[in-house]
Order: sequence, then structure tokens, then C-alpha cells
Amino acid sequence: MIKYVFWAWYAIGSLLLIWFSIPESLQFSSGLFLVLFAVYAIDLLAKGYVQGQMSDWSVILPYKKPERYLWLMAALIWTGGMTVEWIGVHTGRLFGIYEYSSMLGVLLYGVPFTLGFAWIAVVLNAALISYDFGQRGFRFLTVRAIQVGFWSVLLDLVLDPVAHARNFWKWDGGGGFYHVPWSNFAGWLIVSALLSLCLPNLRISHSAARRGTRLYQAILILFGLISLREGLPLCAVIAGLGAALAEGSLRYAGSRQIEKL
Repeated sequence: MIKYVFWAWYAIGSLLLIWFSIPESLQFSSGLFLVLFAVYAIDLLAKGYVQGQMSDWSVILPYKKPERYLWLMAALIWTGGMTVEWIGVHTGRLFGIYEYSSMLGVLLYGVPFTLGFAWIAVVLNAALISYDFGQRGFRFLTVRAIQVGFWSVLLDLVLDPVAHARNFWKWDGGGGFYHVPWSNFAGWLIVSALLSLCLPNLRISHSAARRGTRLYQAILILFGLISLREGLPLCAVIAGLGAALAEGSLRYAGSRQIEKL
């Protein structure tokens, strides 16, 4: 059910964002999109786990209903994401000096509550397209964390300049990448990698990785097209390269005969 709701919302939102504009009466839709994005990513991850890697996590994870466990992990990521955003807004550390508008929802101490869902969506979507490369245990967590950090920063290189141009949030000062300081991307790399450690040490099926790749590509393409409208051509180039790289990564995983379900 969530799949159809998300893609319907994505299609309608894409038309409004790319070709028209969002009416004031529908300003809440951007924040709601982040919530739907997060819930869809949780659903894909819950249905995509492959039982088989025995670890400390495997004792805790309820294999018959992993979605219950993932909701708990999602709550931890939401809390962690909101915490670092609060630190960033009030101290200027991690992401640079910036502030949020209310366009993404009600502000909690200066941070839209939907930003926690954005962190869930980005981290889980990145985890869906990350692979174990034959590693297990701590090595698996490390390899996945590095990949999650990479995929998250790649997405942020497109997302943040567009969000800045659309006044979702604003950085003080100039420089950086389309007025987004480089420290922001370093912060995303570190935070997303650390938040990925909340997720269980289990493999993802090839079908779930494929769906996760399509989701990741869809978000990149959406913001890449919006970036052209906003006069941010390098973001569009990065979006295209990122979509192609995600596809190549998926095909590489398939060539290594990762289990297909």
C-alpha cells in the first residue's frame, strides 16, 4: 500500500515542483513527502532482508516480523538525526551556519520535525543499495557504513543546493558548492555513516536492492530536474552521474551472484 501512495505522491509532486509551483495551501506536502519516503524505505528494507548472517544482531532481530524491529531502529535514527540538526542549527558545527524555514513542517527548537524522517529515508535508501562484498560482522558494518556515507553525500550534493534555492533552509555566507559549505557534506558523510550502524547486520536481497536503486535514482532525477530550473547545472550533472553509478553498482552486485529473491 505504501508503495502506491509514495509513487502517486512522487508523481504529483514532481509535476508541481518541475513545471509549476506548489500552492500555498499545499505547502505541507513537502514535509509529508519526507515522511512517505521514510516509510517506504522502511518497508523495502523490512521485506528485503535475507536471513543467513549469524551475529549478535541475529539474536535480536525478529525474522518473522522484521518491520517491528526496523521501526525501533528508525526511531533511533530519527532521534539521532534531529539531535545533530539541533546541534548544527544552534552551534554552526557539523553542517555550517544555517537555519530552517517552516516550509517542511513545524519547527522543534529550530528544526522541522520532518527532518528526522529525511535522515531515516536517506540512510535506509543508501543501505538498500550498499553491498556486503563477502564481509561479515564488524567488517560488514564498516563496509556498509562507508557506502552509506558515500551514497548519502552524493544525494546531498544535489538535494541541498536545490533546497537552498527553494528556501527550505539557508546558509549564511557564500562560497562552497552553490552557497552550501563543504563542511555540510563532510557532516553528512560522518553522520549518515554512523547512523547506519543502527541497522542490523544482515544482507539485502537482489530484488530489494533493485527497488532501492530505482527509489534512489528517482530522487536524484527529481532534484536534478529541479536544479536545471533553478540554474544549478552541476547538480543536474551529478544527478545523472549518480543515477548511472547506482545502476552500475546494482549490475555489479548481480554479476557477483548476490542472492536473488
